[in-house]
Amino acid sequence: MLSRLLYLLLLALSVHYQDTEASTHWLLNTNGQIIPQLTSPFYLRRSYDLIAFLNQNVYKQKIDLIISELLAIKSNLTAKMNNLDAYTNDLTNKIGCIPNFYLDESDILSTIINMNYINRITIPDKGSAAAGAVSSKAITTKGKAPSPKCGDYMKMGFSVGSFDHLDGVHNRTQLKMIPEDMFKSLEFYIPSVKSPQALAEDLRKNPNSWKYHTIASYYWRKKGNAREALECARRAVVLAPRKYKDIALLSMGTILQRSQYLNDSLIVLRAAVDHEPNEPENQMALGNTYMLLSEFNRSFEAYKAAESLDSVYSEHNDYIKKSINCFKDLKINLLTMERLLQDIIPGLERYGALQKEFDEYHEKLDREQAPLKTRVFDEAYSKQVDFLIQRSQICTTRMTKEKSEPILSCDFISDVQMLMEDFAVEILNNYVDLKKELINTYKINSLGIYKKIFVEHF
Repeated sequence: MLSRLLYLLLLALSVHYQDTEASTHWLLNTNGQIIPQLTSPFYLRRSYDLIAFLNQNVYKQKIDLIISELLAIKSNLTAKMNNLDAYTNDLTNKIGCIPNFYLDESDILSTIINMNYINRITIPDKGSAAAGAVSSKAITTKGKAPSPKCGDYMKMGFSVGSFDHLDGVHNRTQLKMIPEDMFKSLEFYIPSVKSPQALAEDLRKNPNSWKYHTIASYYWRKKGNAREALECARRAVVLAPRKYKDIALLSMGTILQRSQYLNDSLIVLRAAVDHEPNEPENQMALGNTYMLLSEFNRSFEAYKAAESLDSVYSEHNDYIKKSINCFKDLKINLLTMERLLQDIIPGLERYGALQKEFDEYHEKLDREQAPLKTRVFDEAYSKQVDFLIQRSQICTTRMTKEKSEPILSCDFISDVQMLMEDFAVEILNNYVDLKKELINTYKINSLGIYKKIFVEHF
């Protein structure tokens, strides 16, 4: 009766496991007995334990579902990792940009390099056409060392003519910029830039001179004092006659540009170009601001205009164009790698969660199974012998009360353990960490100005 009941139970399990080839759990030995396969989860430590036998069915069913999802995720992650590796290999062909066409922000920020422009600044000052627009009374500075602070020599309230409606100008007390060392090279041509005392004296004697307010803005730009530089540029813009107003506008626009008020800088520099479109310095400054705003087509138009006015800009502009084209490919590659890596992470997280769940159920399944080394097999089945011979083993040491020496205990690794071993979460996490480090290293240390501008959209 008991054997009949066991037969019906096995038959029911076989029908239930038809989709998962449950019939392979059992075989008929040479003595005519039905025995479990060596790899069967139903090869129990206590073969008589019916509850354990039934629980194995539940655990096995759950493990099969987990393994099915794990294998699907593994296949998907493998494809994505192969794709990411292909872009990583491609990266080596694109990093030639870094030594050959590197551009830092300082290479783009506007700087005066044209001697013809400097000659316009050093022309004799014939006064200001707008002198009546402001108070020319110098403010006393008794007890203070002479300083070319333009506000000390000419009062000036709110003025639309000095672009006070722009955020950058309105918030000028908050502006910050790095010193412009370039002006040190102009000290020979514009001595006042070097001597604050001499410049302060010029401002005291000529408080309505657009030229000295412009030169004072250069002095403060050299010092990296954006607030004082803009105060001087505001006065220069109001005081300058139309013929020279673009010079004052260029200084104001450059201060805003270097203070990262790029949209305000664009408005002021457009005004400079409107006043004097044939001045290449104005075109270059406008082109640089367009580039910092990632408007590359307009940037190239301005660069081309500057180049047509003076060929001295040709080499510089050609370098920028080559740099943009080269770094465009490099940045697209890095951004694609970053996107692919981000696409891997959710699957990896799900894989890790499933692996923990798998470990939990596999421990329950394994708890009731007889160790592989203790399972009885029929010598007539040579495949079973080969199965054990080819198995890897896992060994652990344990202490016993009877002996002070540890005992080495080894067992064969199961099919499921072998399946999971070659795609461990730790390996995948290390892979992701290495790729993140590679991408961030290039993005932070190698892109230069292209960290800020969207060359990938060009």
